[in-house]
Amino acid sequence: MSISKIYGNDENLQFLRIMRKNQHIPHACLFYGEKGSGRKTLAAYFAMTVLCTGEHAPCGVCGNCRKILHNTHPDFIPVEHSGKKQGFSVDTVREICRDAIVAPNDSDKKIYIFTDCDNIGIPAQNTLLKLTEEPPEHVVLLFTAVSKTAFLETMLSRMIQIAVRPCTPEDCRQALTEQHACTPADADRAIKATSGRNIGLALRFLEDSAMQEMTRQASELTQAVAQRNQYEILRILACYEKDRMQTAEFLRLLLAQFRDACMLKYGSASLTGCDRPSAEQLSQLLTAGRAFRLYEAVQNAYEALQASVSTKLVLSALGGKLLL
Repeated sequence: MSISKIYGNDENLQFLRIMRKNQHIPHACLFYGEKGSGRKTLAAYFAMTVLCTGEHAPCGVCGNCRKILHNTHPDFIPVEHSGKKQGFSVDTVREICRDAIVAPNDSDKKIYIFTDCDNIGIPAQNTLLKLTEEPPEHVVLLFTAVSKTAFLETMLSRMIQIAVRPCTPEDCRQALTEQHACTPADADRAIKATSGRNIGLALRFLEDSAMQEMTRQASELTQAVAQRNQYEILRILACYEKDRMQTAEFLRLLLAQFRDACMLKYGSASLTGCDRPSAEQLSQLLTAGRAFRLYEAVQNAYEALQASVSTKLVLSALGGKLLL
């Protein structure tokens, strides 16, 4: 990450700078938003804002900023994932609570970052409650997650919550070409396939052939739903029966496609899906009632996956509902 190359989320960046300027540093902060939206980048930016010793924080050039950029700062501490679901075990959290008492090494603050907290368990959160509510003066806790619903209300009430917003296609194009050395043609191809509102997703599309295949199948399934092609719907869904995480990503792509179909039906140009032509085809055939039922069916399937319902059962039920 380069301090001068953070794209999008200008309001959030300004909010973080104002907190530092007014010396209102929260003791706990949650950055939430979809995967690839820049949650970890913003969390690191905030850490630099807090620890920066330059005149205009974050300056990106002082010793503290440079160490955070290179992941070598002793007072910016990533908490390792642990436990069966790669959340954070109670033992890991207890170790952090013990370590938090110790004074910082090089700075006035000691920052712990818990990334990808979507599988953080209730026992771990309960163990964190006291530290989150009454941390030592020198401690700041940062969390990132796709959704804030991963946290107990008692945890949420003890932290500042910052929603990481989608970027614009132009922000995405600049990030890909300037920071990741993509050609303009590749950048345009990724933006077309991913809507250009998520830099991480666009970059992954260019680097991951499986992601390219997934966007193609989301487009094909949208088309199959428009045509009420039962065979194609069931064939495509069957490809995802063995991989829960991949299924969740595919359903998120499908949700965006169905949202686009609804938006197009009512004249909106604000699209987020991976394929406009198939979304347009579906929108021409939708009634308001069917549009709602389709979106709700995929949303319910996604939520069932998060609740650990059998992937095969979830997809079988979804296949039937997409034909209603």
